[in-house]
Amino acid sequence: MTGTPHVELGMYPFTSVASAWDTIWAAVHERAPWTPASLTRSGDVHARWYDNDCIVTQVCGWPFAALHRNDMHLIGAFSLDLPDAESAGHYHSVLLSSHERPLSELVGPHAHAVANSADSLSGWHSLRAATVGPGQAWPGTVTFTSAHHDSVRALAKGEADLASIDSWSLSFIAAEEPELVRGLHRVGTGPRIPTPALTARKSIGDTMVDELRDAFDDALDAPETAPARAALHIDGFVRLVLDDYLATLPLGTLA
Repeated sequence: MTGTPHVELGMYPFTSVASAWDTIWAAVHERAPWTPASLTRSGDVHARWYDNDCIVTQVCGWPFAALHRNDMHLIGAFSLDLPDAESAGHYHSVLLSSHERPLSELVGPHAHAVANSADSLSGWHSLRAATVGPGQAWPGTVTFTSAHHDSVRALAKGEADLASIDSWSLSFIAAEEPELVRGLHRVGTGPRIPTPALTARKSIGDTMVDELRDAFDDALDAPETAPARAALHIDGFVRLVLDDYLATLPLGTLA
């Protein structure tokens, strides 16, 4: 570290749940008081993956396995209370279309897809895995929008035919801007994948990582965090291991 340590849980930066994230982190900090007392919000979660001063953050599963597993400790992951979630910290993306057609008719050389980023497990890699096969080339065109929210906006405007949207993100988008999803059609689901990894920098010692695991475990079971957990659709903390994320590597490439 070269600067002031900070923490950012920024993969789901929706206004309606900002205070809920603060509550979750306050409970973790109470149990691991050597951590920063409050969250930072830079607006660029991807940059935090390379920020040595960001000692705790969330990382999308495929980038964690492919690019960051050697410079970050895996703390665990959140387990979700959503229709497209499964036990043990896994879930599915939702394939959405601006057209009410079977999925097979939305895949081809004239199909235009949108995805949040080329390394996204829930977006780009899940889309290809569910339509053309893991890691295979998309037959049509694609625009990378930088965020699931922007992908939903593109679909709502009729600017794209298909997208794979992280179901956790979609729950917040639908609650905050129901008009965006009202005219969209659910045409499929992505593969079973782990929820984003909760990570700590390698500069944090093993003992502190164990303390963080215990802190998240206890905080995500504490009565005082129940309202925040409900708002965030979180039903607990799961101590996922590296193999859970390595299993996502065959789903994609950066091509």
